[in-house]
Amino acid sequence: MQYPDQLKIYYFIILLFSILLLPVNGSAQEDLLEILRDNGTITRKQYEKLKREKKAPVGKKVEEGFRQKSSDFQFRIGGRLQLDAAVYDEEDRDLGSGTKVRRARLFFAGKVYEDWKFKSQIDFADNVVSVKDAYIAYSGFEKTVVKIGNFKEPFSLEELTSSKYIPFMERAMPGTFAPGRNIGVGVFTYGDHWTASGGVFGEGPGDTRIDGEGYGVTGRLTLSPVHEKTQAVHLGVAVAFRGVSDDLQSVSFSSKPESAVTSISLVDTGDIGQALSYVNTVVEAAVVCGPFSVQGEYFYSTVRRKANFSDVDFQGSYIFASWFLTGESRNYKHKSGAFSRIRPNNNAGQGGVGAWELGLRYSQIDLNDDVIFGGEEENITLGLNWYVNPLIRFMANVVLIDTDPKAGNEEVTAFQMRAQIEF
Repeated sequence: MQYPDQLKIYYFIILLFSILLLPVNGSAQEDLLEILRDNGTITRKQYEKLKREKKAPVGKKVEEGFRQKSSDFQFRIGGRLQLDAAVYDEEDRDLGSGTKVRRARLFFAGKVYEDWKFKSQIDFADNVVSVKDAYIAYSGFEKTVVKIGNFKEPFSLEELTSSKYIPFMERAMPGTFAPGRNIGVGVFTYGDHWTASGGVFGEGPGDTRIDGEGYGVTGRLTLSPVHEKTQAVHLGVAVAFRGVSDDLQSVSFSSKPESAVTSISLVDTGDIGQALSYVNTVVEAAVVCGPFSVQGEYFYSTVRRKANFSDVDFQGSYIFASWFLTGESRNYKHKSGAFSRIRPNNNAGQGGVGAWELGLRYSQIDLNDDVIFGGEEENITLGLNWYVNPLIRFMANVVLIDTDPKAGNEEVTAFQMRAQIEF
């Protein structure tokens, strides 16, 4: 693949930073200790102790990529790789069993003069270079962050939980109503038991979820009356308004059957013409009680159309339960109102078996209303996750798919697996 000049520049910058910020090597560290010993700054006993207990350079944190830190500047680089395989047992159509590089992402992020943060993340999956996060953030206000750039709009608990940490290989079907990443300005604030966020957005560079996007306004409010290490209660609501551009005057919704290897969407509204705007709403809830957790969301979407054309409404929902057989708990972060990394009690290969998680999910979506027949779909997913350590995970999902499209019922079973690593 031939990458554009902009991407080559991107790689060059990352390489340059990596070289400039490399830690002092082991030999140089030993030379410094010897100088301190010979000058009498440290005793021979202290020298021997420091030599034995020599640690990695300050700022290097394995679980969050390679990190370097100085008084005025912090920098880290990392990424993730997700490799999928799927087999579809279907009767009516060929969904395309096979393999897929689901995500191949590289990011660099940092902080300048304490209050200014930045992040740039790109994805190379499917031989396509796509921009994900690309923003500057100011955190100088108390418990408040202002972002400018391309980032996720504050909408949906599952959407705002990274794909690295969701219990199933794919997010539930109603996630099609989530606006995803777009360019805009957002404000994020939190208290001891709540968060509030909102922003104004245009269109993103290729990661928008819904066709026909113009300008939009999105807001989210969450409550967490309980958020302890192994206990959490989450409640939330979010609303996203989007005006449809005059050039397109249409909007569409579609969803794959919670499997990314196939390119086919079993439910699809097609273009909904004469659209003026639409409003998507979601209600969120989650409970964590030790190794057990339950999470669910309900989505509702209204598309407003021009005079003489009826408005149309769509909806979807999901609910799932998760159980860690090895005793871990899902990691809830009340400051962001989302879930984060799982850390096994005992890593595999280090005297333990890692963390094992069972999950069961029911999801449904209805894209039929008035003269729009996008179809209905119900899925049941059984999942098994093995967290080897905090950075490596293997996943297996069986998805039972039942659709009611325009041309009769369709039943499909998807068997799929994933290997995931962060660095």
